[in-house]
Amino acid sequence: MQSSRSCRVGFESEIVQSPAVQDFYAYWLKLRGDREFPAKSEVDLAAIARFAANVMLLKVTYDPLDFEYRIVGDEIATRLGSVKGRQVREAALLNVDKSAYSNYCEVIGGRRPQFLEGWALIPFRGTDRYLLSRVHCPLSEDGRTIDHILSCVAFGARGVS
Repeated sequence: MQSSRSCRVGFESEIVQSPAVQDFYAYWLKLRGDREFPAKSEVDLAAIARFAANVMLLKVTYDPLDFEYRIVGDEIATRLGSVKGRQVREAALLNVDKSAYSNYCEVIGGRRPQFLEGWALIPFRGTDRYLLSRVHCPLSEDGRTIDHILSCVAFGARGVS
């Protein structure tokens, strides 16, 4: 995906207008409760089945910091390619504004969900642009160390550049 001046990225949920991404974020907030993070073991796949095609799960590895794509939903794989089992630095899904690696690092550093919304050009797919909305939500089994990132990526309106 190529950058667009209309891309917005940050830690405020209002950045994203997609109802699906907002609903997914509400699910994460409910899981989290009054803690800093929910745990991966608490994620109920049946509860998020409606998001399955738009979900990614990444395992966080440290020293050096990297992220492994563990689950890539069908909608994401169809539009952007499947990278399941690969490290972000070797096979990052393309981003609207900056590298996927940088965005995941910001989730680790900021210790909170990161939101993005903007127009994306998908390479090898002609001149079609899609409004891409997403949230990256941190997960932690021990309540301190972020060990997974659960994301929801929604593709909205289509346009031609």
